[in-house]
Amino acid sequence: MARALEELPGIKKAYAIFPEKKAIIIYDPASVAIEEMCQILFKSGYVAGPKTNERTTSAVISYESRDKSNQKDDLICYCFEYTKDDIEQDFVNNGQSLIMEKIAAEKKAGGCDCGNKNPKGK
Repeated sequence: MARALEELPGIKKAYAIFPEKKAIIIYDPASVAIEEMCQILFKSGYVAGPKTNERTTSAVISYESRDKSNQKDDLICYCFEYTKDDIEQDFVNNGQSLIMEKIAAEKKAGGCDCGNKNPKGK
């Protein structure tokens, strides 16, 4: 997880603190934004959010695994396998939910079949 962050330009050092589910990152705020760090963690399989929005040279980001095999009950969209956490992280990263917009557009175009794919029939 920390290795993925260290590949970003502007990241000087990243430490994962596993028991607390936090990452401490030393970075150059002129080169990389906290939102970019959260997006990299998301792509690496973690839901992450900053503990602060301050623009300093270090950040603490809380994270947890978003392993979908353990979150089938949390699925919001069975067609695209989006979970509640995916949508929340999307909102944190973009200031709005692009995922919900995608789902709505697919549903309108007839491309969403969650009603049939959802084992609970919803």
